[in-house]
Amino acid sequence: MKTVKNLIVPAIVLFAMIVFAVVYFSVESFHNKKANSSSVDNEVEILNLTAGDISSVSVYNKAKNTEIVVSCASGSTGEIVYELKGDDVDEGETYSQSKLADYVSGLIYYISNVTASTTADYSEYGLDDPHFKITITTREGNSTIVCLGNKSPDDMYCYMCIQGASEVYCVNSMKLSLAEKTFIDFFEEIALDIDLNDVRSVHFERTTDGLALDANVKNPGSGIADFEIYSPVKHGASGYFGNMIDSVASLTASEFVSNNLADRSKYGLDRPVYSFSFTHLNGSKDEVYFSKVVDDYCYGYIKNVNRIFLVYENQIDGVDLQDTILIDPYICYCYAKNISSITGVYGSKSFKFALQVSDSDSIVSDNSVVTLDGRNAKISDSSGRSYCSLLFESIACIKIGGIEIADKAKPSSAAELSLTFIEKNYATSVYEFYRRDLDTYYVFKDGEYMNFYVYATEIFNDGGTDTYSYGYWRAYELLNQAITDNRNGIYDL
Repeated sequence: MKTVKNLIVPAIVLFAMIVFAVVYFSVESFHNKKANSSSVDNEVEILNLTAGDISSVSVYNKAKNTEIVVSCASGSTGEIVYELKGDDVDEGETYSQSKLADYVSGLIYYISNVTASTTADYSEYGLDDPHFKITITTREGNSTIVCLGNKSPDDMYCYMCIQGASEVYCVNSMKLSLAEKTFIDFFEEIALDIDLNDVRSVHFERTTDGLALDANVKNPGSGIADFEIYSPVKHGASGYFGNMIDSVASLTASEFVSNNLADRSKYGLDRPVYSFSFTHLNGSKDEVYFSKVVDDYCYGYIKNVNRIFLVYENQIDGVDLQDTILIDPYICYCYAKNISSITGVYGSKSFKFALQVSDSDSIVSDNSVVTLDGRNAKISDSSGRSYCSLLFESIACIKIGGIEIADKAKPSSAAELSLTFIEKNYATSVYEFYRRDLDTYYVFKDGEYMNFYVYATEIFNDGGTDTYSYGYWRAYELLNQAITDNRNGIYDL
């Protein structure tokens, strides 16, 4: 046994030495490989020119076998004037001076803090047959050719060299992105810039669920456009609808994928998912179409504008919202300052809720007078929550449960419930609720079906001690009880 133990110890030591040797030589091998990419103490300025130094930049794209040339000249006031040239350039187009300036300035200035090689072994870096050759011609007639090759393994850099020089450098891979640009990338941005005060009506259509909404523009010329939907329902539009229309009317597109509308099918625009139409006061129209949204962006085009562009979903905010969100979500939203009285009827029971609220006051202000069937209704709980506020909010915020389009005649039998609003200007509106099923009611306004139904909870929900979540009839019963049982204007559940 002693002999065996004596053999085990040297074996362990030998194994440890072998492991050390493997690690050591692996590290040395790694360091030797890294030696080809030497870090420089100071940043190397490989090429530093300005647009005022050059007459042109020419970029040859090997993959596409295309060439783009940008000439640079001094304008009458000393500014640089850029001109885009190439086989694909449309002479009738206006190209963005700012985009061309960014393009040129990015391709005539190179810095690096890593020298990948000093032996001109171009093939290892994709520079023997580079992806891009950038020819920079100065105003004195001298030319420099910059070659861009492969990306580094981490994609952060690409390899570059000055043709004929022995050094290979690592530069930011954004240089490749710049060099890849085509003439389409230099189009001037499109700004739809529709003045809604000059628009009579708008149309929004969505093919995913067949939704189509038509709305008139209210108060044109006032500076703030509002919308009243007239098809398929007659109802106010919500703020979400207004935001969506505003976002499209002020749409700016700066990224383009084609200058040929014949390419629409490539981008899902032969059958657009979303479409908008703006009819102006003079009868002219602006029409905009968008594809399905994928990965937060979609494609679009404007009728009679021969470009297909890319926009992000937040630029056309709200296009996928439900119909009950795009329309005003409440069947009879109103402000207390505008109302003289609200009469509610449920079978043989009824109440009259009368208000005298000035424009500058709230329903609970000392100056306001609020009564229920002639009795003072300004009763609150110990925390200050007002029961008359609860009733008014429960009536004004009866939410639409859903849209059901139908040509319905008013039933011959009496409505199960009704609400009659009399405004301060004596305008009267009557809302009637007819049973649809156990949980919902059809809603008629002034004898006409609104194409809406509401859930019974909007009328009969009992929130218990929660003085917010009450249906309007239960809120009436609670206020009635508070008026009867209060002490010095206070009633606690």
